[in-house]
Amino acid sequence: MSYKKVVVPLSVSGVQKLQDELKIYQRWQKEKAVELAQRLAMLGASVASIRFSRAIYTGPKNATVTVEAIPKGYRVKANGESVLFIEFGSGVTYGSGHPEAQEFGMGPGTYPNGKGHWDDPRGWYLPKEKGGGHTYGNPPAMPMYEARKAIEQELPRIVREVFSGD
Repeated sequence: MSYKKVVVPLSVSGVQKLQDELKIYQRWQKEKAVELAQRLAMLGASVASIRFSRAIYTGPKNATVTVEAIPKGYRVKANGESVLFIEFGSGVTYGSGHPEAQEFGMGPGTYPNGKGHWDDPRGWYLPKEKGGGHTYGNPPAMPMYEARKAIEQELPRIVREVFSGD
């Protein structure tokens, strides 16, 4: 919606006309806010999906990214057994480097509670049901972190696009 000048007489009908114009403007703002939230969520989901699919990970990549409508907007959500391993990395060799790992209680030695072979310099073998094979772990691909960064970076451009159109 472009700038609009409303000229009304100073009367009851003029004030009513002004109120009607404000209601139209409020409805437009709400529609655009929903559009903005949806576009940002879709951008985040796209970035996360691509990064999950391209991640270096020895086991089966079963991460799925969805966009869910919630009462005040949208949520980008990643589900799957491999999500945390891909997001934060694994093993002492490759399992560090995510800037928010400590904040979320992740990082080398946190799964499974410092047990297992995460710190074995010879690596470890995955169970057959998890794809089998030898690994030293995997580097953090940070799909959700990078999705948030992409949203933050593109926010001004998308706001302009959404709110400049009718």
